[in-house]
Amino acid sequence: MRTMKGLGAVAVAALVAWTFLAPAAGAWAFAAADFAFLAWLARELRRSDAAALRARAREPLEADEADIVTRYPLYFERPAFARECASTLAALGLASLVLVPWLTYKLQWAQAILIGALVFAVARITKLVSPVSALKLATAKGDRGALRLLSAHDGAMRKLSVQQPEPGRESGRNE
Repeated sequence: MRTMKGLGAVAVAALVAWTFLAPAAGAWAFAAADFAFLAWLARELRRSDAAALRARAREPLEADEADIVTRYPLYFERPAFARECASTLAALGLASLVLVPWLTYKLQWAQAILIGALVFAVARITKLVSPVSALKLATAKGDRGALRLLSAHDGAMRKLSVQQPEPGRESGRNE
């Protein structure tokens, strides 16, 4: 699947502009697009298979590496796709935080409540699509399990990467 190349964030910006210009219609369009994107991304998250991903590893995964791959299979299966989705989710979350007070001011209660409720789904899915940020935040709060997973991240990514190292060149140095 091809990456979105930033078009998700641009679409969110266009929907926000429409909502500011025409709050009634634009807010329903934003809420529908938000819900559709979250439903599609949840389907993609359910489709990713951690067992097949662990079997694809070049070297056997250690227990911590297998744990992080099991928790975040989409991130390890398609990293560029996950990065693009995280960008779009960030745009949706920030736009929602701006739109809810604006829609409340414009007396568009139903749309404001719906978009405000979808912020919780955006936050949950963002943690699944962009685990490094979530794990760093949990580590800063003193979560030892998050520290364990964060330390296993690089090894798991290296073992699951598609690019094979060139024969005879173990290090990246030119000799």
